[in-house]
Amino acid sequence: MVNKPEEEKEYLRFPTKHQFSHKAGKTVDRSLTVFYIGLDSLRQIFYTYNVKNETGFLRKCADRIHHFCSEIVVTEGGEGLLLHVHGLPSKKAAEQLARKVIEGFSEPFLMNGTEIFLTVSLGICQDFDQGKSRTELIKGAEMAWTLIKEKPGSNFHFFSPDILTTWKDTFNLEFSLRKALKANQFELHYQPQKDIKTGGIVGCEALLRWKHPDEGYIPPDHFIPLAESSGMMIELGEWVLREACRRNKQWHSSGTYRGLIGVNLSAKQLQQPGMAEKVKGILAETGLSAAYLELEITESAAIFQNNEVLDNLMQLKDLGVHLSIDDFGTGYSSLRYLSIFPISKLKIDKMFMKQEVQHNQAIVKSIISMSHSMEMKVIAEGVETKEQLVFLEKENCDEVQGYYFYKPLPLKEASELLLQAQ
Repeated sequence: MVNKPEEEKEYLRFPTKHQFSHKAGKTVDRSLTVFYIGLDSLRQIFYTYNVKNETGFLRKCADRIHHFCSEIVVTEGGEGLLLHVHGLPSKKAAEQLARKVIEGFSEPFLMNGTEIFLTVSLGICQDFDQGKSRTELIKGAEMAWTLIKEKPGSNFHFFSPDILTTWKDTFNLEFSLRKALKANQFELHYQPQKDIKTGGIVGCEALLRWKHPDEGYIPPDHFIPLAESSGMMIELGEWVLREACRRNKQWHSSGTYRGLIGVNLSAKQLQQPGMAEKVKGILAETGLSAAYLELEITESAAIFQNNEVLDNLMQLKDLGVHLSIDDFGTGYSSLRYLSIFPISKLKIDKMFMKQEVQHNQAIVKSIISMSHSMEMKVIAEGVETKEQLVFLEKENCDEVQGYYFYKPLPLKEASELLLQAQ
C-alpha cells in the first residue's frame, strides 16, 4: 500500500456521520466488515482536560488505529469511530483485528501535559453473503456496541439477529420504566451499616427497587443503566432522595432509629446546576437535619469533576451533608480529587471482599491507611464472612456493610430491625 501525504489520508477526512452511506447505502458489499469503536468516557475526558479541539483528538485516535491497520478507512461516528474493512474472510479474522485495535490504545495519550489511558469498546458487523447494505452493517455494528458500552474496558461484541430482540426488550422496558414512577412501582430497601468496634448500627443505605406488576422485582443492574441513558435518572434520583429523607425523619420522630441515611447520587445529578439547592429544599420539606443525610457518589463520577460538580459538592458540605465516595478502588485510580473534594468517608468496593487474595488485602490496607491519614472514615461493603470481618477489624476499618450482617430489607422488616437494635 502506498502511503499518502498526511493531508490526503482518507482516515483524516471526518465527514458527517454516515455521510458516505448516502452514495452506497443500497449497495451490497459482501467483502465489507464494519467496526464501531466507542471511545470510553470520551466526554468526561474532554471536560476534565478542557479539550477544545475535539476533532483533533479524534484524529489522534484515528492515527493510532491506522498504524496498526493500514487498510482501514476511519470516519467520525458520534463519540466513536467507524472502521470499514474489506476482505476479512471470517469471524476469527475480525476478532484478531479487533484485538489489534484494542492494542493500539494500550499506550497513553498526552493530554495537556498529562498522560491518560483511553479504553475502547467495539461493535462488529459482518455480511457473510446475507446481502446486507453498507448502511445495515453500520447499524448492526452500532447495535452490537450498545450491548457493551455500559461496561467499558477494551471489549468487543458481534452483531447477531438476537440483538434485535434485545433492543425490543430494552425499548419495552424503557416504556414501562417511564410509567413506573407515576404508578408508584418503586420502593426503597434499606441495608444497615455497623460500627466495627461497637457493633452498633450507625448508618442505613437506601437502595432503589422496582416491583413490576407483571415481572416482579427487576434487578437494579437492569434498569438503573437504562434510567441513566434515557434521561430519567434526575427525576428518579430526586424521588429516592425525598423518600429516603422522609423515611429517616419518621424513624427519628418515632424513636425507631437515630442514625444516617445514605443515598446514592448519580453522575447526572452531580452535574445538575442547583443540585445543592434542591437537596436543601428536600431537607426543609421533610424536616430532616442535614447532619443525618449522607450522599454517596461513585469514584468514576467524582474523578471527572468540573466547576459545576465542585460547586455542588462544596455547597452540600456547607449545608452539613456528609459526602462519601462509593465503589472506591474500581475507578481511575487518581487520588488528586480526594484533596479537592470535601469527602468525609471512602467506601471500599465489595470486589475486594469477594476475592480473598493477598493482592486485594494489600489494596484494602492501603485504602484504610491513606483514608485515616487524610482524616476520613472507611466503610467496607460486601462483607460476607467472619474471616473478612476479622481482617477488617485488624486493619482498623471503621464501618462494615454486607450480607454477613444484614441484606437490604424492605421497609417493614428494616423498621423492625432498627427498633430492636436501639
